[in-house]
Amino acid sequence: MFEKNLRNALSDAKAGKDMSRTAGEGVWANYVRATCYPVQSDNVEQLDSKHKALVEELNTIKELSKEEKNSLRSAKSVISKAVSHGTDVWQRNDDGSIVSDDMGNPMPKGKSELQDAKTDFERMMGFIDAAQKKWDSETRDVFTNDELNKIWAGLAVLADQVIEARNTQE
Repeated sequence: MFEKNLRNALSDAKAGKDMSRTAGEGVWANYVRATCYPVQSDNVEQLDSKHKALVEELNTIKELSKEEKNSLRSAKSVISKAVSHGTDVWQRNDDGSIVSDDMGNPMPKGKSELQDAKTDFERMMGFIDAAQKKWDSETRDVFTNDELNKIWAGLAVLADQVIEARNTQE
């Protein structure tokens, strides 16, 4: 439904006309509409599936360039974080309905609004969750012993600091 608008926005972005950081305009709004309307994904796997189908659909309209694919991945990254944190991507009216623009299109929250809406706790949990998913991923790089030692050292320092903070609160 919103795929053609997204395809046009991606083409406009090449010409420097993209307003993707503004809610309701450009690549951002049309990506959110194409992947999250009428129902926002419950988990990242569902979003991944919608993203892959969208990329295939856009490629049938016109093959995506590397820059266009990167633009879509960037939008997907923000939406993935919102989905993992259970954050609604839509602007809402007082009655809870989705705000629509003058053309009747659903209005997503702005990219920066979704990125800024998280507390420090949510951000840290998001990093931990993302690190765990990457660790479990079949596409993860094989780490050298030096890299594993650096990961372990970083985790150990953080764990010590969290334990210390918890103990001072008790």
